[in-house]
Amino acid sequence: SDHEPYLICGGLQDNFGWCGPSSSLSRDGVVGADWLVTVMGDGEYIVPAPGKSNIVYADSQNGNIQRLDIQTGIKRFARPYLHGVSRMPPAELKYRFNWTSPIAVSPTDPNEVYLGGNVVFKSTDGGMNWSPISPDLTRNDKSKQRHSGGPVELDLSGAETFDTILSIALSPADPKVIWVGTDDGVVQLTRDGGQHWTNVTMPKLPEWGRIQQIEASPFSADTCYVAVDFHELDNDKPYVFKTHDFGKTWTAITKGLSANDPARVVRENPNKRGFLVVGTDTGLFYSLNDGEEWKPLKSNFPTVPIYDLKFVKKTHDLVVASHGRGAFIFDNLTALEETTPQTTAGDFHLFSLQPAHRWNLWNKRGFRQAGFSTPDAPHGAIIDYFLKSEIEVTPEMKEKQQTPVKIVVSDADGKWVKTFYGPAKAGFNRAIWDLRYQQPVRLSFVPPPEPNMFFETNLGPPVVPGTYKVSVTVNGKTESQTAEVAADPRFPADMDAFRAQTKMALDVRDQLSDLSEALNRLDSLNSQLGVMKKLLTADETSGRMVPAGYAPVLEQARALEKKIKNLEERVYNTELQPEAKDYIRFTSKLHDEYEGLLRAIMADYDRAPSPLLLEEHANLQKEWQAFLQDYNALLTSDVTGFNKLAAENGAGALFTGAPVQVASESGKNKGD
Repeated sequence: SDHEPYLICGGLQDNFGWCGPSSSLSRDGVVGADWLVTVMGDGEYIVPAPGKSNIVYADSQNGNIQRLDIQTGIKRFARPYLHGVSRMPPAELKYRFNWTSPIAVSPTDPNEVYLGGNVVFKSTDGGMNWSPISPDLTRNDKSKQRHSGGPVELDLSGAETFDTILSIALSPADPKVIWVGTDDGVVQLTRDGGQHWTNVTMPKLPEWGRIQQIEASPFSADTCYVAVDFHELDNDKPYVFKTHDFGKTWTAITKGLSANDPARVVRENPNKRGFLVVGTDTGLFYSLNDGEEWKPLKSNFPTVPIYDLKFVKKTHDLVVASHGRGAFIFDNLTALEETTPQTTAGDFHLFSLQPAHRWNLWNKRGFRQAGFSTPDAPHGAIIDYFLKSEIEVTPEMKEKQQTPVKIVVSDADGKWVKTFYGPAKAGFNRAIWDLRYQQPVRLSFVPPPEPNMFFETNLGPPVVPGTYKVSVTVNGKTESQTAEVAADPRFPADMDAFRAQTKMALDVRDQLSDLSEALNRLDSLNSQLGVMKKLLTADETSGRMVPAGYAPVLEQARALEKKIKNLEERVYNTELQPEAKDYIRFTSKLHDEYEGLLRAIMADYDRAPSPLLLEEHANLQKEWQAFLQDYNALLTSDVTGFNKLAAENGAGALFTGAPVQVASESGKNKGD
């Protein structure tokens, strides 16, 4: 559908027809409860109407089509012919319908809908009234239109009804051009909206193949792509064709496809002419040169029959309908769309970035995770790049959680936003920018927090919707692309509120980082003092006398340890156990309060900080400034004095680093 996120719809044999979201906008992904039933019975074609309407056309077996409003649940039966094989043999019926009767909906009018029987039916009022706009478009072989089953028992389900239309394709380039494929191997074309039809079946094509899907090019009305399936005739060869002259001539396009793998569907990417994808009985193949050559489209895709494909123009996605393994989405095909011999000739290439949305995510299922879920689309900007060969990640990089691929995001004014690192494999690589600023400095003496879908921890503030620059550096070479960040399209966004929220969140992030940096250094001083005390008392433990000059150093070290501990405990509880629920046994201190304030600021989607948050920040800031003043005094007075005494007595010095500078504006952190 045209919703954002879009709906995916499809049918399940014996298990109804369904629609579900491509992304749930919930932190626990897409679950079964996100899907809704559009039709009972054997789900067949399920087709959303264009635009952001809530109308879906769906049929169960034998052309039993209905029109459903998925918001209100109102539906109406819309089959254009009441009789079926339970009434008389197919040869005697005026209209025959395949078990899987195709539905097509105009891309511009939600009330203009087409249904395939042995003729093409058209409705302009949402299925209330139908008119045939074609003669019988099949071979109409009466010998193959008998009741199935018998002589002992008939099968009147309709599943074996033959000489019917299997696929209808409306040309996006010309609304009067309609292509039709049948289950007995015929391709038909009208160029005047159904007044006249021409059989344009490929010459020398074996008879009785199934044209399960037919593709009208989104670029030109004269172009069509067809895959014909013969596996039920013990012929597993792939048959894929293209025409650029309304079916007057056809070209077989199978180079690179497996010789014993039937092809079932071929589609053209609406964002790049000649970019084709074929679905076969074993998976996916793609071509960047209009089918002249095919390559496997594998990644982590399973080996499974593919029955249908759908490109999503706006998001550059590919939706894949498998037979037996569900539906899949290949998020953002831009890298393949832009692939040329030039882009893959060098050592490194960065592809364009598609616009990203700052979605408003909602834990609509609370703490009750479903037993089965599938991932959402990436929440952020997708960054795709090509590396000629794999680049080694050194042990030093691993320790710093870095790779040879450095990614830096900056805003429209050139100010730094975030630095992170991407994979360094040979071939295509993908990294995701989460549309946030750099996270606060983390406490180095506690393990990183576990991922938590309900209480996000250690995240940077979200960016304001706008234009950003993404720069990727590999082996000294930097390439940059623009990233457009849009607000959630489902409701109006308050840009002034976005800016106010982000500004305050950055101020709080920087002050929290100052606290963490100071605590990390205090922890380092404690560690250094511990090592120094051990070294200075080593002779004492072995029974030898400690040089007299060390005694005042040891005494001063113990005094300094006490001052450091007192300073730490003013802002952080050093007795907290990592990952334990000690927060319910100890009152919070300044570091905890700053973390909580940052979460509170970011909790709402586009709300300016409330007076309550502003007041809290002002109070915390006073305590923060007093702490940093005392911390810097400790470095410049107590630690400096200790180092002087230690040097005079032949002991080592403590490394402290420079005093922490109080942030004067947002974005003081420089990232690396």
